[in-house]
Amino acid sequence: MKKIIKSSLEEQAADYLRELILSGHYQMGQKLVESALARELELSRSTIRMALNTLAHEGIVVQTPYVGWQVIDLNEHDLWEIFHLRVALEPRSAWLAAERLNDEGRQRLQHMMALFLEKAATPGVDSQELSRMELQLHSLIVELSENQRLYGIYQNVANQMLIYFNIDLVTYEPAEIADSHQPLVDAICAGDAELAARLAEENITTFSEIGEKFKAHCEQSRRRAAAGR
Repeated sequence: MKKIIKSSLEEQAADYLRELILSGHYQMGQKLVESALARELELSRSTIRMALNTLAHEGIVVQTPYVGWQVIDLNEHDLWEIFHLRVALEPRSAWLAAERLNDEGRQRLQHMMALFLEKAATPGVDSQELSRMELQLHSLIVELSENQRLYGIYQNVANQMLIYFNIDLVTYEPAEIADSHQPLVDAICAGDAELAARLAEENITTFSEIGEKFKAHCEQSRRRAAAGR
């Protein structure tokens, strides 16, 4: 692993560890040892502790008494909460974005959609890359709602959303993932608020589907862990 350049150490350490978690290098529930990370990154334990505290505020690591730090271990109830949070936030955001969109916002949204389609058409693209693009697209739609409190809530759980997308999208074809968002973007750009809200809700996978994918994901992780022993 590469070492951290010693400037803005806490922020760089947090960025580095966040990337390892969101890319799947560290598995859900995996223990993170301050002393080991400090040696690996050639940083002080206090710097690592501050970086982990940053990630704890983002909801992707937790500190448990007598156990220490570990990557968040999502369960079905966590997914249920994230699912219903999406249902609560994304359709209303799409409705507001369609109502309030100006020319600059329309250009930004169409550009993001074009990048999403381009990424999906790239040979060998993986589901994690598409997850990031989907999160960026949905985050932009929420931003374009011009409701800063709603946007702040969405950003606070963005990395948990990304873990959710990583589980949700793994069984889909890349083109299918991107293409499914085009009608939503078109509705927002056309100013059709009711259609945009309906399409945003339809775009969210049913909880029964994400639950089954989560079980498959957990089983795959157990097999991978057993093979690595």
